[in-house]
Amino acid sequence: MTFRSLSVFLSAACLGVTLATAQQADPAKVAQVAAGTLTEARVSWWGFNPADSTAFLQQAINSKVPKLIVDKMPSPWYTNKLTAVSNQEIIFEEGVELVALKGQFHGLTDALIRISRQENVTLRGLGKGATLRMHKADYHTDAYKKSEWRHGISILSSRKVNIINLSIVDTGGDGIYLGISKRGEPPTDILIKNVVCDGNNRQGISVIAAVNMLIEDTKLINTSGTAPEAGIDFEPNLPDEPIRNCVMRNCYSENNNGGGYVFYLPNMVSDISPLEVTLENCISVNDKRSPLALHTGNGPGRTLQGHFKVINCTFTNAGNPISLVGNDADGVKIEFVNVTIDNCGHTRPDSAIISMSNRAQDEAAGGNLFFRNVTVKDPNENRPLFNFTDGGMNGGGLRNIGGEITYIANGKTTKHVFSDEWAKATYPPIQIKRVPYYPMDGARFQPYQTNPVIPDRDLPNLQPRGLGKFWLYANQGEDIRLAVLYGQLGNYSGTKAAVNLITPSGKKIGLGGAKFQEVTEVGLAEAPETGIYQVEISAGANWSSIKRSNRAIVLPAYPKAAHLASGGGDYFFLVPPGSGEFSIRFWGEGAEGLKATVFDPAGNQVWQKDDISAIEQFVGTPEQGKAGGVWKLRVEKPTNLPVIEDHYIRIYGIPPFIGLAPELLLAPAP
Repeated sequence: MTFRSLSVFLSAACLGVTLATAQQADPAKVAQVAAGTLTEARVSWWGFNPADSTAFLQQAINSKVPKLIVDKMPSPWYTNKLTAVSNQEIIFEEGVELVALKGQFHGLTDALIRISRQENVTLRGLGKGATLRMHKADYHTDAYKKSEWRHGISILSSRKVNIINLSIVDTGGDGIYLGISKRGEPPTDILIKNVVCDGNNRQGISVIAAVNMLIEDTKLINTSGTAPEAGIDFEPNLPDEPIRNCVMRNCYSENNNGGGYVFYLPNMVSDISPLEVTLENCISVNDKRSPLALHTGNGPGRTLQGHFKVINCTFTNAGNPISLVGNDADGVKIEFVNVTIDNCGHTRPDSAIISMSNRAQDEAAGGNLFFRNVTVKDPNENRPLFNFTDGGMNGGGLRNIGGEITYIANGKTTKHVFSDEWAKATYPPIQIKRVPYYPMDGARFQPYQTNPVIPDRDLPNLQPRGLGKFWLYANQGEDIRLAVLYGQLGNYSGTKAAVNLITPSGKKIGLGGAKFQEVTEVGLAEAPETGIYQVEISAGANWSSIKRSNRAIVLPAYPKAAHLASGGGDYFFLVPPGSGEFSIRFWGEGAEGLKATVFDPAGNQVWQKDDISAIEQFVGTPEQGKAGGVWKLRVEKPTNLPVIEDHYIRIYGIPPFIGLAPELLLAPAP
């Protein structure tokens, strides 16, 4: 017996594996593969262990044999994470199961199969296919750090990758993830065909970037666990992550806890890459949220160009309406051709079946939307077919829209014709005064009060969502003491929010982490410089706030509007004496809104609006600007809208700072 055969025998014996199973290893054929005389191989030549075959699988892959067969064994191939190589086709025999080892995959991004910076890689199931399986429920226990990235197949910066005739089940992240491991190298020439993504944690498929991708004859079903929980989600993280020449054909989405076909693209911008997407002969059935959602963004440098086609598709029994958000009237051309929408949005019976809107940071008119041979069916004849909500910061209205929809509501058929004339009459631009931005380039700031009395109280609930960026002033050598609250929004979870301090010269200093749903004390013994520091709190989908500070601190509504979540209270802003006209804009997000009240320095109420969803604006007169002083604004829950959640504040004509207390404001420095 050779040393290799003896070692395999002993290993198998120790694990209770039968001798017959262990003898499937074939060192002679392995040697022929290594010599290049065999170009097709079976993984069992390296060995099989019904308890853990990781080493055999990875050794077989690393042999770089052009065609590698994962043979059908009496039991599944149990494995830890695997890494693919270039120029290899891995063929799974019919009925093969590749199963993640229990108790492994503790890394936050551990994928069952990772394909990173490789090319010419194929994973193919024979006959009725094969299954890749993980253990989603395990990854939600205390034994694992929380993560949404334990994917079944992770395709990173790779070219010519084919995933064919496989089921990918029960992962801790996405069934398939496509993204970037090297900047400038998106996944390119990707084929996903006859694949089933079933019961995965975050998405059936996530596409962060892709060029020349075809997804065909693929099922995306039963996603649940971690939001967004969509069948498929296209969501670039950065502007240089393209979605170009991407086609989904004959695909099926069903019973996902989120949406069906979701495109969240605000991070894509016009000067990087146009959008090129076609959905053809695709179906959504019983998805809990929108069967189709397309979110872009518009404004200077952010208006995405391209084409988005929905052809011969059917969307049925979705919980939420069709959602089109932030598309510029001169941006992406959206076309619906031969489309049926049947009973979509049934959990929101008062909403329109097709909902289009501009969101908080959008600056241009919405639109570039066209319908041809579209049929909408709904049991509620009183339900609106289409609605446009102008929640952008400029109230640009709706234009560049056309076509016709046949609407069958409770058996009654009507025709709805869309045109620019109709849009102008129905959704005219909001007449809002344009006040210039305060000139921030080169501006310097200092505490409003030279020796402020630090408030001996908890500060109001000023709660930026996501990455909170506060501005704080300190002199060199002074201590900095903060109490940070990391709070929950909705059902989003969390553990710790990283708190960092950016010095005036740009150096980042870590202050530790703020505990979830707790007030955490953080600080710095000695400020290394004099000037403005940025306090960054990474709250993810949740929010943060500053409950106490021993230094002047404000929340800038700059360079974008301040995006706030829930909260409310009395905030403050400074009008420097000698200012001119100034304004403050308020708006909500959809049915989420606010009530806003403005008080002058004497405490007199000078403006109030309730149930703010679309943009509203207070304008301070030139006389009020010249007089200057500390003003107060009060944010409260709206009277008739259901919640105060996502809302926005933008300040024009004066320093764009929202203060937590008059004593803590910043003022222009000489």
